Amino acid sequence: MAVTEEQEILLLEPPFSFFDLVETRFGDYDSIRRIFSLARSFHAETLTIENLPPSGIIAEENEDILARYPDYRNVALLRLSFWEKTICHSDLPDLTSNALAGYAILKHDVIGAIGYDHWHIFEAVFAKYPHEHNCIPRPRRYRFAVGAKSFAIEGLLYCQQNKLNKACAQVALRSLLSRILPEGDISYRRINQIAETVNPGFNPGQGLDVPQMRRVLSELGIMFKDVDYSLEGNQTRKDLPYQKYAYAGLETGCGALVGFRLAGRKLQKEARHIIPFYGHTFNKDTWVPNADISYFHIGEGIGYVPSESWTSSFIGHDDNFGPNFCIPRLYIDREKVDYVVELFRPGVCYSGLQAEAIALNILYSLLPNLSQTENKWILRLIEWTAKQQVVLRAQAVSSAEYAAHVRALVDWEGKTEKPELCQLFEEEMPAFVWAVEISTPQLFPANERKLGEIVLDSTQPLNLQDETAIFDIFIMARLPGIYLLGGDISNSTPQFTPVQSGIESHTDLIKL
Repeated sequence: MAVTEEQEILLLEPPFSFFDLVETRFGDYDSIRRIFSLARSFHAETLTIENLPPSGIIAEENEDILARYPDYRNVALLRLSFWEKTICHSDLPDLTSNALAGYAILKHDVIGAIGYDHWHIFEAVFAKYPHEHNCIPRPRRYRFAVGAKSFAIEGLLYCQQNKLNKACAQVALRSLLSRILPEGDISYRRINQIAETVNPGFNPGQGLDVPQMRRVLSELGIMFKDVDYSLEGNQTRKDLPYQKYAYAGLETGCGALVGFRLAGRKLQKEARHIIPFYGHTFNKDTWVPNADISYFHIGEGIGYVPSESWTSSFIGHDDNFGPNFCIPRLYIDREKVDYVVELFRPGVCYSGLQAEAIALNILYSLLPNLSQTENKWILRLIEWTAKQQVVLRAQAVSSAEYAAHVRALVDWEGKTEKPELCQLFEEEMPAFVWAVEISTPQLFPANERKLGEIVLDSTQPLNLQDETAIFDIFIMARLPGIYLLGGDISNSTPQFTPVQSGIESHTDLIKL
């Protein structure tokens, strides 16, 4: 944690102008303007500016740049902190993190030999925009200092390239890895060292290729599912669109990377960019899920409605423009997307997209066992499934998280689950599971409720060669009034063991 060399406090009430401040101190940078715009959106009242000495991974970055450019100079390093209250120097010791809107570390680098003279945002974190339909699963708390005092803010790290030792790929990786790695961060030196094992002598300022990105993730022990569409062709883009992998990564709380080709009449040579997604917006009134089946895919056997259908935008960073943007889900043309990475939560071995497909298969297998039920919600589920109007949403959770979720559930009639069953889940389930939530187009968006889950072991790799192998990872289905356990195969037919449930109707979705 860097010790402040000098501190300045600016009050932001009118007529103070961020435009004047940016133009006077930094120049014309969209990304820097963006952080000031975010501060205004949080009604920030005070800005503190501190001069910092390089330390930690910033000092390491300076060493790496100097090794490539002998006349390199880091001429300024500033930490900007934005506060939602008016403060003065005497207030600093009493400040708490609750008053914090965000922070940014700005770095000014100069290399005379190549005419390089630029500011960039080394890192920044701003709080989630306070809107109930902006979903940021598993946000992380980042710690930093103002003066000698430590503060914390919840969000996702934003980083910007400098085209010297890091490009869009490295900064996108650092953003997402900061939320996943146990140590909470990674240096660009470490990323580049791993990437160099694939391509010795590469120029890190020009970014990473697909094999290098795969090596970085694998070396760090991060499980993932990626698709290199540039090698797969247009049919794969259509059958397995990047949006589905991106959404699956967001719902696990680990995020996704989307790489695309640039386009335009003045583009002189092929260029690519990659950005991290870490959240999404939720539109409960969207028309698409109902219309898709009823008007545009009649009788096509789609099977279910993915919860992704209610996503209006992905939330992500673009290092060229700044943090916390909404990117409309269908805005980036799938023909332009060359690469997508769905990151898995530690302990998960296969994609949320695969988990949903497996859950759908199991759901169709177990419903015939319930045809004699008197539970009206089961009967409705059978009817909705026949109409392909069942909604599936895959959530990667630990066994403790799942048990706590079921323990806290209260159905529409006020009924809860037996405590001993919840304790059994925590003790007997694998460490991590896919809980694929089952809902309907009426319950899911407006009420954020569901009928149950199909629970799969997420710690076992999939055997895609054997169709019946899906029952090796099937743990149970929780439905209104009943659990169905097992899934053993007898005469090519899956068998299920019923156990009574205390919950007899719909309940809240998982919210982590």
